[in-house]
Amino acid sequence: MAGRRIETTHGYHAVWHLLSRRPQDVLEAYIALNKRPGARLEALRQALQAASIPVHDIAPAKLARLTGVKNHQGVAVRSRAGGADPEAPTLAELSASPPARALILALDGALDPHNLGACIRSANAAGVEAVLLPRNRSAPVNGTVRKAASGAVETTPLIAVPNISRALTQLRQGGCQVIGAAGDADETIYELDAVFPVVLVMGSEASGLRRNTRQHCDKLARIPMAGAVESLNLSVATGVCLYELARRRELAERGKGAT
Repeated sequence: MAGRRIETTHGYHAVWHLLSRRPQDVLEAYIALNKRPGARLEALRQALQAASIPVHDIAPAKLARLTGVKNHQGVAVRSRAGGADPEAPTLAELSASPPARALILALDGALDPHNLGACIRSANAAGVEAVLLPRNRSAPVNGTVRKAASGAVETTPLIAVPNISRALTQLRQGGCQVIGAAGDADETIYELDAVFPVVLVMGSEASGLRRNTRQHCDKLARIPMAGAVESLNLSVATGVCLYELARRRELAERGKGAT
């Protein structure tokens, strides 16, 4: 465990998931002094006590400084950074033998930690095989990301790759269809003929897919917009696309086809 960095995680769900998955890595816990007593808080205290984790009751302002956010929900823990999950697939494994109905999410430039966390949460809920993140064009997986993900960081395989385009090439060579979300695409996500295994690629919040990334996609799809707004928030758009693809996958698994 030597050399592992120390992370701060805040928010009830994120703390609970960390505590349930890696209690041995949790070093200490903090609870705001003005936190109203209740069953949920008492259960958390008991779980921390059972795991022999020190609990510090501190002023809310001090907790805000510790976490770096005001909306910390009155609870936080400091822990050793998680190591690689031995059961999580690697990019080499995914590209060499992707599951027949695999759904993989690639985020090419999710720089806002709230958006990144929400995307990971949606990916987990949609049953993705893994989430690909570029090492240099992504928000770090910090406490804000963990809170927004509501525990999904601990249970979703996250694969950091040096280059998204090269990763997409590997996955295409392994038999994956790569679908990029683009507002100017001819087809909507509902019209697209998706052939699994599928990689869904989402671009950055500000500019969408980069040109080089687009060139590594087999198809592009857009979300139809019926109102006055031109686009959706990245995490919302990711959820819409993931769930449409998850719906297609379920239908295919039932033998009904993707209609």
